[in-house]
Amino acid sequence: MQGGVAKLTPVDRHVARRIKGKRLALGLSEDEVATVLGIERDRMEEYERARVRVPAEQLLRLSEFLGVPISYFFPSVPCPGG
Repeated sequence: MQGGVAKLTPVDRHVARRIKGKRLALGLSEDEVATVLGIERDRMEEYERARVRVPAEQLLRLSEFLGVPISYFFPSVPCPGG
């Protein structure tokens, strides 16, 4: 990590695609989800475009709001060291 900015990984991009895909499948707007998370729409857009890493707390809130288990975001990602 350099200058306080973490380099995004393929896992981050995978999570971003899953978030956006589920939001669209449920017919929700970025604004609606951002409001529930207590963030600006621009931040939600950054999450979905994998411009920034989604914090664990936000990912948990997303899973609850979207009605999916947290594992929904990681089904095809092998567990590191496992």
